[in-house]
Amino acid sequence: MDGEIIGCSISDKMLSKTKYVNHVFRQVTGFIKIGNTAESVEINTEVIILPDGGQIIPYFKDGKGRWKIVLVSQYRPAVKEKTIEGAGGRLDGESPEIALSRELEEETRIKVDPRAIQMAFREYSNPSIVSSDVYGGIIKISAKIVKNKKWAGKRSENERTRIEIFDLVEILNKRENGKIMIDLVTSHLIDYVAKAVGLLVKKY
Repeated sequence: MDGEIIGCSISDKMLSKTKYVNHVFRQVTGFIKIGNTAESVEINTEVIILPDGGQIIPYFKDGKGRWKIVLVSQYRPAVKEKTIEGAGGRLDGESPEIALSRELEEETRIKVDPRAIQMAFREYSNPSIVSSDVYGGIIKISAKIVKNKKWAGKRSENERTRIEIFDLVEILNKRENGKIMIDLVTSHLIDYVAKAVGLLVKKY
């Protein structure tokens, strides 16, 4: 739809609700401005409302001068297999920086100052049908705080994650050659790390 929607009102009718997912029928009424004219408009659609969430990728330089990134592996029932991704999860009423630092500690036991996190992006997950913001952050850490890649996430938080350390150049090559499958947010964050350390190949 061309034009700018102005002076709109929004009403939702709940269709179904679970612990984390709301499915609503959304009615938007207002005016659409096209040039110097405005016409009344009504939009009726179904919307999935999800909690806001995000991911974070720590990175460091090893003793040989190569850049490494810290990801986590875990079994994901939705895709029926183990995935490799940035530590992350839902925002529980916190700022993105605090949420990402909390998730990082829960899933990797790596503790960082939220103020040191570089927020890379805030994006929509799927604006055609989903209402949810996704945040991405990166943080440079010391190699000394990644002592054991077999550390699991906090069981008290129902985390079943395991630390996986990847060489940045190698994972970039594997992704480009289709030898590794990762989610879009993790892939996006890997590019931000590569850009931060001067290794970004893709141009935007």
